[in-house]
Amino acid sequence: MSKWLFALILSFIFLIGLTVRFYRLGEVPVSLYWDEAAILVDARAIAATGQDMHGNAWLSAIFPSYGDYKLPVYIWLASISVKLWGASNWALRLPSALAGMATIFIGGALASQLVGSIKKQHQQSIFLWTAFIIALTPWSILFSRTGFEGHVGQLLMATSIWLAFKTKKHWVWGLAAALLGGLATYTYFSIRFVWPVVFVATICLFAGPQRKGQNLWRWLGLNLILPLLIFTLSLWPMYRSPFYKISNQFRLSATSVLNMADWPVVSNQYKLSAGNTLFDKVIYHPKVLLIRELAKNYADNLSSDFLFFTGDPNLRHGTGRHGLFLTIFILPFIYGWFVLFTKHWRVGVLLLLWWLTALLPASVPETTPHALRSLNALVPLTVVIGWGCFYGWQKIKQAVEPSWLKLAFGLSLLSIVAFSFWDFTTFYFSVYPSLSASEWQTGFADLAHEAWQQKQEMDVVWIEPFDSRFYLWLMAYELPVEDFSKIEFDQYMPTHIDNIRFRWFDWGKLPTLSEKTVLIARKDFIDWQLETIASRQPNWYKIFYTADYRPEYAAIYFEKMP
Repeated sequence: MSKWLFALILSFIFLIGLTVRFYRLGEVPVSLYWDEAAILVDARAIAATGQDMHGNAWLSAIFPSYGDYKLPVYIWLASISVKLWGASNWALRLPSALAGMATIFIGGALASQLVGSIKKQHQQSIFLWTAFIIALTPWSILFSRTGFEGHVGQLLMATSIWLAFKTKKHWVWGLAAALLGGLATYTYFSIRFVWPVVFVATICLFAGPQRKGQNLWRWLGLNLILPLLIFTLSLWPMYRSPFYKISNQFRLSATSVLNMADWPVVSNQYKLSAGNTLFDKVIYHPKVLLIRELAKNYADNLSSDFLFFTGDPNLRHGTGRHGLFLTIFILPFIYGWFVLFTKHWRVGVLLLLWWLTALLPASVPETTPHALRSLNALVPLTVVIGWGCFYGWQKIKQAVEPSWLKLAFGLSLLSIVAFSFWDFTTFYFSVYPSLSASEWQTGFADLAHEAWQQKQEMDVVWIEPFDSRFYLWLMAYELPVEDFSKIEFDQYMPTHIDNIRFRWFDWGKLPTLSEKTVLIARKDFIDWQLETIASRQPNWYKIFYTADYRPEYAAIYFEKMP
């Protein structure tokens, strides 16, 4: 393949990837999720003052955010975007969209580099196949359009492993891979468990001693021990952060297979019901029950439904109708594993180990499968499909004659892929926005704007606590950054911002109300209060509709009593 043809095809692939990742980027999904809004708040603060919303320096290993303790890399990237283009949904999601574009290149580069013994033109073909698949993959597209840290983290990790392959040329590349692996860990917590396993496997399988008689201890020191030491040292600021211990406690407190049940109690119940024999004590041991639950969750993340048909049922992580990959790629996926283990077993072992290790963090949550926590498997699985497409097409070209029939067959396959991609994109941009609206805190931005407008004329604006994190939308879109320092936080939650109060309104005070008051709350709650408790009707009543056209929230105004 000539350089010009390669560049032309790659440009076409990048154009497809660019279009589906940037088209209406700030509008689909329809609103920011809590975590996105919190990142936008810190990004605004850092862009303007060099400090986060709580006054911590921008060069921090962990930001407390709204009490969920975020890692810094995505916040840093978003702050640059906000500095250049202002605070908006588009600016917040831009780093993730760019990461999606970069993943197209890194995935192709990694796929073509995995086996250096094949012909150069074949390496180019594998590069293009893999890049093409990533460009079309719903998994990559969905997370390219949302400001989740894990998407940038998977790119940095994949790039680190790509650098690790170059260690067979010189051990210095391993040090670069370790530093990038550390940076990836400062993007997404779970990478600290995945990266060391994949890095060690890469070095052992592909960067072993290059010549007979090479000093093994020197090789181990330079290629494995030193990079792992640098990786560990790079995480030292994280471990020394005053928020590290509490951030771990926060994550461990989240519902997962580790704490979803009192396993010793469940174990005793099972053992007593079964007869409490020695065999019962073994099979119903708490750790055995925990491992079984973990294995069930693991199987959910391995299922073909998850990968190719329905995806993650959480509508923030999938459409509910499409798998992580287009359904048409299920056959190349199967054939790719067969080819790798029969022709390039080292590649097969590495990609399988990478996939299985990446699924560990995704198998711990109570709800599985989990497309976000398994994102580190995006590149290795795409590489498998890319290899399957390449070798599958080679077989087809050999088996199909004459040339016109070969061309017709290829166009037919491409048409099926195009139809599958068209089905996903039309659903995503036309149906998904309203279908998923309730999962994206739709309407919060409008409510925040209403509260901010009313605070100028009212004595007090009450926000009934329909969501304890609603204040983030005020800080993300309305409140000037210089006023962040005036907010008094209690456990990272404010009780008020100026005359906007985040507390329950006392309806019993209506007969003697001494303040011009606006109340913003869920519509059903306001309607119930007006029908059952309120001693008088509001002076005006305003309904707010969500993106899926539901009258979800309302604002009412009471004039003060004379």
